[in-house]
Amino acid sequence: MKKVLFLSMLLAVSALQAQDSGPRSFTLKEAVDYAIENNNAVKNARIDEQKSKARNWEILTMGLPQVTGNVDYTYYFKTPIVPAFNRFFSDTTGASARVLSYQAKQDTNIRNILYQSALDSKNQQISFVLPNTLSAGLQLSQLIFDARYLIGVKATKDLMKTSRLSREMSEQEIRYSVAKAYYQAEAAQESMSLLGENLKVIEKLWSDTKAVFAQGLIEEMDVDRLELAKANLESQINIQNQMAEVGLANLKFQMGMPLGEVIVLKERLNELKDQAGLPVENKFDPSARIEYDLLQTAIKLNGYDVKQKQSGYAPYMTGFLNYAWTAQTETFGDIFKRDSQSYPDGSTKKVSPWYSQGLFGVSLKVPIFDSGMKHAQIKQAKLEQQKTKNDLDNFKNASLLQYSAAQSTFNAALSDEVNSKRTLDLSKKIYGKNQIKFTEGVGSSFELSQAQQEFTTNQLKYIQSIMNLLNAKADLDKSLGIK
Repeated sequence: MKKVLFLSMLLAVSALQAQDSGPRSFTLKEAVDYAIENNNAVKNARIDEQKSKARNWEILTMGLPQVTGNVDYTYYFKTPIVPAFNRFFSDTTGASARVLSYQAKQDTNIRNILYQSALDSKNQQISFVLPNTLSAGLQLSQLIFDARYLIGVKATKDLMKTSRLSREMSEQEIRYSVAKAYYQAEAAQESMSLLGENLKVIEKLWSDTKAVFAQGLIEEMDVDRLELAKANLESQINIQNQMAEVGLANLKFQMGMPLGEVIVLKERLNELKDQAGLPVENKFDPSARIEYDLLQTAIKLNGYDVKQKQSGYAPYMTGFLNYAWTAQTETFGDIFKRDSQSYPDGSTKKVSPWYSQGLFGVSLKVPIFDSGMKHAQIKQAKLEQQKTKNDLDNFKNASLLQYSAAQSTFNAALSDEVNSKRTLDLSKKIYGKNQIKFTEGVGSSFELSQAQQEFTTNQLKYIQSIMNLLNAKADLDKSLGIK
């Protein structure tokens, strides 16, 4: 029973793998949706948006309580001496010296002790520092007032808006890139398919003509002309096949899909043309473009930058609370020992080398003179803001030029598509009549070959005109800021 269950699971997995390895079909919308999820440029734009959120939180935390801990160890291989105290004890004119001198005259033992002490301390130096010092502490600090921080908090909203608009612009660019790549790939595939159908017709005509020639009813030139037409079609099919492969590879690249994947395009050019629709009367407005919003937001951020640098002249205040523990010993090992100390009353007590201290306070700093550094920074920030304003003015003119060119190109593409359709219908009609005439023996192979070439050329031109129309419509939508 277990073996049967195991084999069933293996078969199910194999079936799923077989399904996964098959070609994937995409409509234009599905291709765009896939690209927005998988294209690396859009992924990076989303990462930048997340970074912007983290940056905003970083700015906000500057005004929140900060706790730091420290552990410091120092070793004095030569301890500092205190000359003032040395001089105090060796001073022969001070009050202590006069008292000791008086006692020495009264008591011989005191005189001997002082004499021996003077000999012992001849080269002695006094130090109040022990060689080994270990300290640990905690400090809590809090920003109380800083105008720069307040302006930075105000700017966080526009920082987030900038990253969001950048992500939307990346998605918009991918939409247009994928659409154009889809049009190109579909046009190449339709051209290849169309040439293949024409090749079948020519091959049948060529085969039938050879049979008629074998009976001696027509000239060999008629067969040769049809064979030449067949060879030309085969050459065109090879070229279109390469173009189709390149088109699909470009589409997969724009979608962020591995180039080894096999995909199938669901929608034909005529279907895409019907979906695109003809533009109604368009009203150009540069503020509808994402770039316009980005530049406007950049100007606001430049303004915040100017204010933040100007606020550098204002005082700022911080508060702090500190608690620390310190130990000083002769040897490092004694830092962690508790010694016993005896007292005159006969009692003993465990004594630790550690001593604690605590403090709190506030710090107010007032900028007074910086040799003109802040003035230079403010000037740079104002010039940067003026540059962004110039970029906005330039964008307004450039976007209007882009719209005018896109509108003109679209109108030309629309007219070309209408003319190409009419030319295709006429060439199809002529080709059909020449086929009938040639089959009935009243038309020449030259006329049929010429009609076939014109018909094939016009078919390819019509496919190209639809692709050009779709591309022009995409460019027009982009110039209008249509998402």
